[in-house]
Amino acid sequence: MKKLCVLLLLTVSLFANAKEYIFSPKDVPAMKQLLGSGNLQPGDAVVLKDGAYHNLEEIHFTGKGVSGKPIVWRVENPGKAVISGKLRLKIYGEYLQLEDLLFYKAWAIGHDMIDFQGEKGVYASFCRMTRCVIDECNDPQKGERPNEGDEYWVGLRGTNNRIDHCYFANKRVGGLVLQVWLSADNHLNNHLIDHNFFGERQPYGGNGAEIIRIGHSWSSQLESRTIVEDNVFFRCSGENEIISVKSCHNVLRRNLFYESAGGLVCRHGHYNVIESNTFIGHNLRGTAGIRIINQGHTVYDNYIKDVRSFGLLVRVGVYERPTAETDVKLEPLTSYHRVENVDIAYNTFLNSSLELGSGRGEKMPRNVRFAHNLFAGQTPDLKIVRADEVLPGFLFLDNEWAFSDKKSLSSVSYEQVREGFKPVDMPDGLNQEEKERIDACIFTVGPTWHKALKENVNHIDTNR
Repeated sequence: MKKLCVLLLLTVSLFANAKEYIFSPKDVPAMKQLLGSGNLQPGDAVVLKDGAYHNLEEIHFTGKGVSGKPIVWRVENPGKAVISGKLRLKIYGEYLQLEDLLFYKAWAIGHDMIDFQGEKGVYASFCRMTRCVIDECNDPQKGERPNEGDEYWVGLRGTNNRIDHCYFANKRVGGLVLQVWLSADNHLNNHLIDHNFFGERQPYGGNGAEIIRIGHSWSSQLESRTIVEDNVFFRCSGENEIISVKSCHNVLRRNLFYESAGGLVCRHGHYNVIESNTFIGHNLRGTAGIRIINQGHTVYDNYIKDVRSFGLLVRVGVYERPTAETDVKLEPLTSYHRVENVDIAYNTFLNSSLELGSGRGEKMPRNVRFAHNLFAGQTPDLKIVRADEVLPGFLFLDNEWAFSDKKSLSSVSYEQVREGFKPVDMPDGLNQEEKERIDACIFTVGPTWHKALKENVNHIDTNR
């Protein structure tokens, strides 16, 4: 008992000695030295006074906080301290927190502007970036088209880190907004990316302009276990993959994709869950829903309305899934592996097409269960490529259809598909549960102090 009391007294004493260090723009060298010293203690705060912090160059934020007492780098008045110019921010240690920082017209020195690691292999754990803004951060020396240079805004590494209630918008230079990096020695990430507002991203004209990518082709067979939930993707039109999943055992749920030219794509990796997301395209060019490649995925309770490209696309594979290291040369990780053991259930596809068996390759989908979905709109838009080869891999069970032009699935020539659907009344817009889900997402994202957030949210119309 005496030892416990002594321990509690030491803990209370440690937290009671937490300090606040306040810096102005003229104090940048001292601030950088303190942030990178490793001497900050649990509960300490480094505070930026109002002003312009230009060309911070390379800056390290490291230390060891504890649960409930992180080491915090924040501002005195949100929106009044602006970080701009050349920047390479490296975050590594435990329980470190960025809070209410505004990065405006900053750009990366090297590849990642904000990188959750120090030296190679020295990562961040239990760290957090919350209520921060990254806006108009484009290197003026790089172009806005493919092969004109790229940079990533956030490189997320380590384990158990969180990016939440942030605002990201107006990326024009190539490269991702947020990349979750995996490696053989660091891949069970358990990151949480939630309640963020991802704003406008103009068309880039090529690959490499995703908003979020989880993994990479070379790490795609590894488990990341990252959760992406309750985010808004508003007019994110950089390329045809808004979120590109390239790893295993991730969860993507309750996100809103609004007027975004692209889709949520399971590009590489297996056993991912896509649940309760909403896609509203307003029939704009390039808007899309969910694209499925590879194995073991669950696509459940998603609402996809008025997207132009596809509501759901299940692709043909070129190779089998590699099951051992020796298979990689035979089954390249950069290619398309067979779709197999996938559940697609309780989704709504409204004025959005179903495409089954698209793409080149000879590895047909296998054991795909398509059940309890609603397929509705003006007229059935069902595209099945090489139906005789593709359809044996699908089971259609207890689905519903409703078409306002009074046509039925009798116009569809595939008996196997017709038998898996029954007619119902045309849905009258969003149901109450879907409205509440969307509102909960829209009105809880981003930093409330950032004016542009409210302006963009006011442009979201889910009633059209």
